[in-house]
Amino acid sequence: MIHTCTQACELPADWDDAIGDNLYLRRDFLEFMEACEACDQRYYYIRDGDGVMDTVFTTHLRRRFDVMMFRTANFRVDTTMVYIPASVSRPGIAAGRHLSQALDHIRSLPGLTLMLNFPDEHLPGFASGLTCPKHILTLNWDCFDDYIDQMRGGYRRRYRKALRDSAGLRLRTLDDPSEFDEELYGLYLQVLQRSRTIIETLSIEYFRGHFFTILVLEDDSGPQGFVQLLPNGTELIFEFVGVNYATNATHDTYHRLLLEIVKYGIEHGFSTIDFGQTADESKLKLGCQPVTLYAGLHHSNPVIMVGTRLLAPHLTYPVVTNNFRVFKEAVQ
Repeated sequence: MIHTCTQACELPADWDDAIGDNLYLRRDFLEFMEACEACDQRYYYIRDGDGVMDTVFTTHLRRRFDVMMFRTANFRVDTTMVYIPASVSRPGIAAGRHLSQALDHIRSLPGLTLMLNFPDEHLPGFASGLTCPKHILTLNWDCFDDYIDQMRGGYRRRYRKALRDSAGLRLRTLDDPSEFDEELYGLYLQVLQRSRTIIETLSIEYFRGHFFTILVLEDDSGPQGFVQLLPNGTELIFEFVGVNYATNATHDTYHRLLLEIVKYGIEHGFSTIDFGQTADESKLKLGCQPVTLYAGLHHSNPVIMVGTRLLAPHLTYPVVTNNFRVFKEAVQ
């Protein structure tokens, strides 16, 4: 039997037992997301015959969502989305033995439904295809200098140049995310406005969450860029970035920020960094490995569903196929 809640505070205490390492589905994080932006969220959970919670998922309604977000054309339609409403690389479902029952319920939802970031291509009854891969960097270095030294010559020179060009910028960590101000938020909006893939625009309150660590690069004229990081056990998650594009070419701010993420991860003992989705080439050139993720589309109208299946191949994400050989030797 599937149980439903409309507020995270209503979820039973053992909800968190079913989510695995997907901290975005944790009850306190879901409550935080509701406070940032409520969007007709629904939470579902399934218990097995012994009463143990086995599979959970969440849906959010997006009005006039552009389902052709990976293409130049636009097609906007109200869409129920099984996802985390913050454009992160985790899915909106933690599946156990009752995955098929969860998928049955999702297919029963009215109108168009979109599942994002599913790790398996097999989605019975859905039109499926590739979505943005996530990029994982495994940290096998004792220090940041070792990471740079292990690179092949061209990459090593490129990043040493970025460090030189940005030498005039000071790095600081916000003592409290509540210090995140409108000026920093404006840098996030600059990046968002240049993005070809926009699922939502996060509010400033999201960046003020106590879950996050925020690194800022600044000079005497103010902040020039920031990154938002989320610790998740031995994994560090790169959330979002902000850049002042008026000075980015001068300071190479964006690449310096990416390097600061690597440095932070190594110095704080993380095993991996999830660099998230999009900007594939920049992240692959850091030494990340892509992890394939899938999306599934379903429409409750069988006639429209036929068209959805025909349309799905044209909605998939155009994956970068270049094989960048970043390091001198294969990283184990």
